[in-house]
Amino acid sequence: MDKTQALEMWKYIMQDKEYGYDFAGRKIKKTDYNKNNQVGWVVAYMKPLELGGIDYEGNTIIMHYTSAEEKGLNYPDFQIMNKTYTVKYDEKEDFYYIEKTSSEQGGFI
Repeated sequence: MDKTQALEMWKYIMQDKEYGYDFAGRKIKKTDYNKNNQVGWVVAYMKPLELGGIDYEGNTIIMHYTSAEEKGLNYPDFQIMNKTYTVKYDEKEDFYYIEKTSSEQGGFI
């Protein structure tokens, strides 16, 4: 995804905000697309292409650069900052989403 497309996605999700947060709660900054820094972000695939994911809008998400690195190719379950998440698929609406499945204490939500 090029920068123009990524910024269009930012505008759709974050509107006109200069800062936002990814699903894990990490702060991201609009102008720091594809930068590996404290507020850098990328557009990543929830179900990686390498694991059979499809390249379309319903399989993408804005993530902090570090969140994307920690998730890597893990699917459907992965951990970020000692919390467990699961990628789920909504067949009716044809999109993937991430759900937090446990906290660092190990309790289920």
